[in-house]
Amino acid sequence: MATSVVIPEATRKRMLLLLHLLETWPESKITSLQISGQTGWKDSLIRHDLWLLGYNKGVSNGYQTVDLRTAINQALGLEAQTKNCCIVGLGRLGAALLDEKLTEDTPFVIKAGFDSNVNRVEILRSNFPLYPAHDMNWVIKQEKISLAVLTVADKDAQVMAERLIAAGIKGIVNMTRCVLKVPPEIKVENLSVINALKLVN
Repeated sequence: MATSVVIPEATRKRMLLLLHLLETWPESKITSLQISGQTGWKDSLIRHDLWLLGYNKGVSNGYQTVDLRTAINQALGLEAQTKNCCIVGLGRLGAALLDEKLTEDTPFVIKAGFDSNVNRVEILRSNFPLYPAHDMNWVIKQEKISLAVLTVADKDAQVMAERLIAAGIKGIVNMTRCVLKVPPEIKVENLSVINALKLVN
């Protein structure tokens, strides 16, 4: 389902949340009223978001959940295509992401973890290989890794981001407090527990 309309970032984020809801929804259909009840979004906003995605199969008694999931995945470019990822920084936060269930049943596959502390790399256990940070360039290229989760110390974040981009990374989930300076073609999603707490305060 292709659409010529550019999908706004706010719509994309809502649709990702809707996908998460649909994956656990126990019924074969879901109405915009039920989506509104689960998310707090207005009916009109839900219908507008789906229109932006090019989805116009809504009926008075609801959407088919499987069909809606497929449509959102296709519109967001998430269907079937596997994306290789890595975790950079294996301190407390990074180590907590080593659980293989983190990306279970998703198109994302964690191929490697990196840390500048060689001892930490040798001690930690994971279902995917862990490497010293100086191996990033060749590992990222060899494993065709395109996405990175950045959990290094704030002071190291910009330098590490530049190294990731030089190695071929196209998108970074930034879990540091550093505001990264990257080329316009590189996507960055900033995740901050503190900022999230401010939003729900």
